[in-house]
Amino acid sequence: MRVLMSIVITAIALTGCGGSSDGSPLAEGKAVYADLCSVCHGSTGDGGVGPALDEVAVTWPSCQDQITWIRLGSEGWMAEFGDTYGATGKPVNGGMPAQAGNLLESEIAVVAAFERATYGGVEESRALEECGVTTESGQQ
Repeated sequence: MRVLMSIVITAIALTGCGGSSDGSPLAEGKAVYADLCSVCHGSTGDGGVGPALDEVAVTWPSCQDQITWIRLGSEGWMAEFGDTYGATGKPVNGGMPAQAGNLLESEIAVVAAFERATYGGVEESRALEECGVTTESGQQ
């Protein structure tokens, strides 16, 4: 029973603070990235199983397209758009998992903004705006 109560209290605490220490949208994006994306793209966006993210803004000039890619993953993208992705027409190799069932739309937007600003060289306010994230709450 103590373990269950501890889990509930931790979940409530994380929900209340958005899971980030300063509550900024990029801090929220960083937390999502660390929890979910870093496993494949590396803790510093340098790649591994998945590609490095230093050219994320070149591959995805439109943040909305990047958000769609994150939402659909490789299989969903292929079903909807074909066997290449991004502005550079890279072949889909089937490794990107769909995140629509794992993340809220607002979480997908903040992680895309985080990737663009942190690894892709896009200025922070521009990345947030392009991804439809407001600075007050991190919500779209």
